[in-house]
Amino acid sequence: MSRSIRVFFAGFLCCILLTAGMMAVIGEPADTEVKAILSNTIKMKLFGNDFAPKNDDGTYLKPLIYNGRTYLPVKPLGDALGIAVEWDGVNKIVWLGGKTQIVPIDDTSMYEDYSRTIVTTDTDKLTTADTTYKWGIANISPLNSVYYGCYLKPEGKYKRFTASIFLSEDTKKELTMDIRKDNKQGVVLKSLQLKPGETVEIDIDISGVDTLFIFSQVGSTQKLIIGEPAFRNDTTPQ
Repeated sequence: MSRSIRVFFAGFLCCILLTAGMMAVIGEPADTEVKAILSNTIKMKLFGNDFAPKNDDGTYLKPLIYNGRTYLPVKPLGDALGIAVEWDGVNKIVWLGGKTQIVPIDDTSMYEDYSRTIVTTDTDKLTTADTTYKWGIANISPLNSVYYGCYLKPEGKYKRFTASIFLSEDTKKELTMDIRKDNKQGVVLKSLQLKPGETVEIDIDISGVDTLFIFSQVGSTQKLIIGEPAFRNDTTPQ
């Protein structure tokens, strides 16, 4: 891999050239105008071969030199390396490697307790016979004839909700868990029948949903875990 490409991928991505004359500065509160040099002398090699990045109309895209660093056009470079590059002009996001966003629900910013739950990274609360989840929603203490529930807040920003639901084997009977839109009286988006000792994988379309309400009435169990819950912005189940 050429020196210019190594520089590009080694952390000098302070700006990204999408088309000739377009540059976004990352890490600044707003766009900043800068003076840069379009180089006529820098040559590029890709895997030992000459590389001349071009625009869609065939125009040669020259490297930029700014503040002692070299910047290459990300779109033709991504195409040459087989990396998908997409530009979201509305939200001003450059998507590298495919338009997929996964947001783990691992703190209270997108979570609110309804009854007997906690969002946690405590592995003692998130360990089953087969798996230890990195984050999740678990019961605060052993459950006995109580409600288990929480609110999650996608705020209409995401397309899917995914998680693993685990019910410990000491539970005496199956549980029904409802995932509803908005609140306890909201439309049921998914209803689950959980068997003792079972883990169920869920993948729910939540397009346009502001709040999810997850609820179950529990007879008696040691653990009821929503393992690694996440909001996603892709459309194809993984």
